[in-house]
Parts: sequence; structure tokens; C-alpha cells
Amino acid sequence: MKIVSTMSSVELNKWIGAFLATALFVMVLKIFGDALFPAHHNHSAPVFLVESGIVTEHSAQAQTSETVSLPSLLPSLLLAADQAAGKKTARKCLACHTFELDGVNKIGPNLWDIAGSAKAARSGFSYSSSLTDIGGTWDYDALNSFLTSPKTYAPGTKMAFPGIKKPTARANVIVYLRALSDTPIALPTE
Repeated sequence: MKIVSTMSSVELNKWIGAFLATALFVMVLKIFGDALFPAHHNHSAPVFLVESGIVTEHSAQAQTSETVSLPSLLPSLLLAADQAAGKKTARKCLACHTFELDGVNKIGPNLWDIAGSAKAARSGFSYSSSLTDIGGTWDYDALNSFLTSPKTYAPGTKMAFPGIKKPTARANVIVYLRALSDTPIALPTE
């Protein structure tokens, strides 16, 4: 026995009408969606990057930059920082660093008395050239920049740690590192 299914022209018109109505609905929905929520990826608009109290403007069309100095929020963050919270956050550093007086170097150098000391100057530790070339001391701004993103601060550094993104958590760690000294450096004033 053969079953033959035939669709009448009325049923065919219903299916085509439903398909066209759905397509029209999707197109109208897209138009309203674009009107209500415009795209945010206009590449000619300036982009502002804020890092360590410096704002730079980069335009995709004209590869120029303008630097504007802003007051750093770091002093107020350090004055309000919680040393105990910094010690807790710094536990993740124990895989590569030690914090004790006369502590040994591990994958990373010992961090006792690091705040205020010369960069890349721990004896018995082989630093990457990207860090030795920077020079200077580990002041609060340098520690803040490094802890934000070691790879950005010293491109090519051996340190695999991605950084601490929250400014308050970084300030807590910096205050903890400051306390790891017989003579801690002075906190900044506002």
C-alpha cells in the first residue's frame, strides 16, 4: 500500500507565510536592537589607557599619543592598606619566593627587605636582562607597576605570575613587603 502525501496550496501558503513572517520579525528585531544598543567598536574613536596614574590617548587613525599626568591614587591606597590581608594575598608568592631574613632564593629571589632596595640586586640570583636593564630601586610606584603586570613592566621577565589586578590587593601586598625589613621605608604622604 502506497501512502501519498499531498500538500494543498493553502497549506503551502501557510508555511511560506510563516517563514516570511519569521524572517521579517528577525530583521525588525535586529534593526531595533542596533538602534537601542549601538556598536562600541568604532576604531577611529580615542581609547584611554590608565596605568600607574598616567593617562595616554591612542587614536587608531593617527598613531600619536598624548600623556597627561594625574595625581596618583597609590599614596591613599597604601595609607589605607591592610598588612594582614597583604600577607594572605602574598601566600601565592611562596611557590617561588621566600620572605624570611636571610631566606634562600628559590625560582624567584628572597623578598626580605625588597621595598626600597635596588632592582635585580639580590646576590646569588640570576635575573633576566629585561629586569636588570630597568635599574633603579623598588619604590612604591615601581612595586605597584610590577605587581600589576610583571610582563608589561619588564617584557621578557622570567616571572610567570600574571599580576594582581585589584589596586587595593596590590596596596595590601606592598605594605606587607614594606614590613619585611628591619628598617621599613617611610609610607608616602598624600
